[in-house]
Amino acid sequence: MTEIINITKSAEEYLSNLLKDKNEENLSVRIFISDPGTPKAETCLAYCKPDEAEPDDVIIELDLMNVNVEKRSIPFLVDARLTLTMIHLEDN
Repeated sequence: MTEIINITKSAEEYLSNLLKDKNEENLSVRIFISDPGTPKAETCLAYCKPDEAEPDDVIIELDLMNVNVEKRSIPFLVDARLTLTMIHLEDN
């Protein structure tokens, strides 16, 4: 089976902490493509309350959180990878 999207553990932990900081019950993230298949296409990641999810969203259940993926965006996300890279900037 083709993987829709790979979310690294560090990205999952970071996003999970953001969700906890919002202090809202059953909050998840939603991944979708705005204007898919056009030159204006953008990959979007947003907070998602239960009433904001679409009925045909695909739910990815991770250890720390759930991710809603918009069904119509899946062909554009296949084999995508969500990675978090932390960069420490020092004050000069």
